[in-house]
Amino acid sequence: MIPGTKKPAFTLHDIFLYVAIASKHARLMVLLICFALTAGLTYYVFAKPVYYAHALIHLEYLARPLDTDKLYEDGRLSAFVAQFTEPQIMLRTARALGIDTNSRDLERKYLFKFRASLNTEKNIDVEAWPYSADWAHRWTETMVQQFIAYRQERRNEEKNLIVNTYSEELKELVGRLDQQFSEKLDFQDQQDFTKTLILVNSINNLPADLTKLQMRIDEIGRVRVRLQDPALDSVAKLSLIASADDNDTRLSVGQTVAQPQSGQSADKKDAAANNSVVVVPSLLKSLHPWDELAQQQQQVKKEISEGLRKYLPTAGAMKPLYQQLDVINQRLDAEVEVATNRFNLEYQELLNKKHDLEAKLPEYQELSRKHAKLLSQLSIFDASRVPYDTYLANMQREINEVEFAGEKERINLKYSGLLEVRDDPVSPNRLRIMLLSFVGGLVLALGIPFLIEYLDHTMTNLEEVEHSFRLRGLGVVPQTEATDMFLPATAVASDDTTKHGLVENFRVIRTNILSMGELSKPPHVVMVTSAMPKEGKTVVSSNLAASFALTGAKTLLIDTDLRRGRLHRLFGYRKEPGLSNVLLGECTLEDAFRPSGQENLTVLSAGRHLDHGTELLGSAQFSELLNSLRGRFDRIVIDTPPVLGLSETSIMQSLVDGVLFVIWTGQTPVRCVKSAIETLRANRANFYGFVLNRLDLNATQNYYQYYYYSHDYYYQHAIEST
Repeated sequence: MIPGTKKPAFTLHDIFLYVAIASKHARLMVLLICFALTAGLTYYVFAKPVYYAHALIHLEYLARPLDTDKLYEDGRLSAFVAQFTEPQIMLRTARALGIDTNSRDLERKYLFKFRASLNTEKNIDVEAWPYSADWAHRWTETMVQQFIAYRQERRNEEKNLIVNTYSEELKELVGRLDQQFSEKLDFQDQQDFTKTLILVNSINNLPADLTKLQMRIDEIGRVRVRLQDPALDSVAKLSLIASADDNDTRLSVGQTVAQPQSGQSADKKDAAANNSVVVVPSLLKSLHPWDELAQQQQQVKKEISEGLRKYLPTAGAMKPLYQQLDVINQRLDAEVEVATNRFNLEYQELLNKKHDLEAKLPEYQELSRKHAKLLSQLSIFDASRVPYDTYLANMQREINEVEFAGEKERINLKYSGLLEVRDDPVSPNRLRIMLLSFVGGLVLALGIPFLIEYLDHTMTNLEEVEHSFRLRGLGVVPQTEATDMFLPATAVASDDTTKHGLVENFRVIRTNILSMGELSKPPHVVMVTSAMPKEGKTVVSSNLAASFALTGAKTLLIDTDLRRGRLHRLFGYRKEPGLSNVLLGECTLEDAFRPSGQENLTVLSAGRHLDHGTELLGSAQFSELLNSLRGRFDRIVIDTPPVLGLSETSIMQSLVDGVLFVIWTGQTPVRCVKSAIETLRANRANFYGFVLNRLDLNATQNYYQYYYYSHDYYYQHAIEST
């Protein structure tokens, strides 16, 4: 599949894959089903037998004139049924049947389950699952009897308790009610509430009046200060006075305003009387009488302005206008004087009122404290008063209700008999246990294998790798006995179909590399690497080099793993001399070359072990060496260390034409493959593609997909050809 293309949602191939997964885990699935069946059998052998009884209880709900639900809990059917199944009723029933036990042991040893519910006809359906056949017949009837007896005992206890308690308290309440009434009368006689309340109401508005008066005084005071400004003319002063007028504080004709003399106290009544002023009509003219004068003044000023354009100020035509303006100004000054006197009188009157109100403040404060004290005492008295009259009425009513309803049940029970009873055990049910065990085993057999596959973070599918990493799959190398060996040219002509099939696999890989080289860089120098060690990159690189040599191309196979190189073992050579010896100048390149036993294929092993091999591979000597080898060989295959944890592969990216990435099928984790590919791409690697190595074609899920990679295909073809 070409990387990046979308896969169909569900195909026939997917069905084969699911079948293959099931066949892969067939033994595990059989074991899980057997385990579930064994668990069910064990439960059937050791479980206690459970019997079943279904009974009906008839309910009679009687309407009563009194509400006794709070006392006897008999007003709601749901609460009644809940009370019927309470633990104490169950224990009373068990004791009546001869078993004295607790709730935990009752459920564990004698009664597996019990259920009571209202049906559509408002009757109680009772279902019991006891461990005894005798209890299945007797349990429900005995339980009804015990519940009726329990209800009657409780009603009698509640009635006697309430009647006895209330009877004693009634006598005490009557005495306390008489005493409380007498105390209230005495308290009212001792305190004079009416007189105090009248006095408080008479001066209750004193603070508000005083505050309002002070605000008016401050307002007039600000206006008086502004009137002293010499820059203001008569009209401006009259406007200020008019803006400060207040209808509430305006003087009236005949009103007397006291004016204290300088040096005398303002609170002396005789001084105030000697210096008082009576308001006369001349002080109170109509609202803004100077408006007309102000308009005349503006008109005259306008005429003077126009006359000055024609005449000199001393001209005879201008004198009448100046005289008329003087007369108007004198009249306005007179208005200002009258308004100022009236304004000052109003100001003085406000000061006198303020003085009078301030004189009443001590009296107001005293009355307020007394009134607050009386209200507090009255509140304390009312709060401390216990509503004995209410208590007395409630007690008497409840006693009457209890005595009336104590002997009368609102809901009556009647046992109607058994609707169904099983003398043979209903549990454990052999067929049910077998079915449940089989279904449970089937669920485990299907779920656990697929869970194992889901948690498997390795890759076995060529298309999946292509889609995940957008790399082309160049081919697969099946897992056989010959997978981890070098296949020389003689394997092509041998009768061993396994080796012949592997040679064909590497021919496919070689062909795909050459085709990818036409799209990017020609594969002159090919790097073979993997994410982790032991993924088979050495065997893949050697067989790929042999496949190139089969085409007649002069091929060189280089082992650049200077730490743990093992290419020499594959060909049966010693490790030295090799690449490291050449780079260190210890031998010549011709001395390090080794024949492979196959025409056109030369091997250059790793050489002496070096811990600083990274520096040598990144040096200029190695770059010059590789450039010189390009001129001598048609194909160069480089076997490198793994990508993760080592830096050699990343360093050599600029020296090679492309990378062949080897993945060990079913072993290499996806996260490691992803990290390795991202590392190579970060170093601008040119990927030819990847190879799935050691693919197990005996596994069913792989056989269906990679049948044409199997040696059986070639073997069958050979038989047919003969």
